[in-house]
Amino acid sequence: MKQNDSRDRLIKAGIDLFYKKGYPNTTIRDIGEKASISTSVIYHYFKDKEEVLFEIIKIAGDDLFKLLHDIIEEEKDPVRCLEKMIKAHMVDWCLKRKKESKIIVMDDAWLTRERRKTNIESQRKLYSLYKDRLFELQEKGLIVDTDLTVLCFSIFGIIAQSIRWFNEKGPLTKEEVAQNVIRILFTGIFKN
Repeated sequence: MKQNDSRDRLIKAGIDLFYKKGYPNTTIRDIGEKASISTSVIYHYFKDKEEVLFEIIKIAGDDLFKLLHDIIEEEKDPVRCLEKMIKAHMVDWCLKRKKESKIIVMDDAWLTRERRKTNIESQRKLYSLYKDRLFELQEKGLIVDTDLTVLCFSIFGIIAQSIRWFNEKGPLTKEEVAQNVIRILFTGIFKN
């Protein structure tokens, strides 16, 4: 068995269990059993259960940053860029990776001080991606004069909460939900 394969299986098991049971109700033994890896071998890869959680959050955050950064590099029109960012963040990341999204929203509070600081720095990078786009739009006189911090966190809140209410079997697809959210946001922030 390859080393990375075992580590990946442990991370996947952690994602499934933290999503279903929550971080506090999952044991390191549960993770090992789900991954079919003995508890003693787990400690070869992770110091403790919190390290599994941190790794899940770090990987997911890095993936989201790359997704959004690639959009920024590709799309030079700031309006279209913001639209693509919100849609990708909501559809291709939050709703597609619902388990990791829920873990980040619900379980990051379980991280100890140092890991929480690292996680906050990652979140600040994501925040900066959005704030920079919004600042550009504001400088061009395209959006209403509003506090960009409030606007960024409002966007994050809308996207994060979608994992609580979106229903795969509901009347709207992920893409349709994202388009509705974008329409509502853009109606509120863009000048006529």
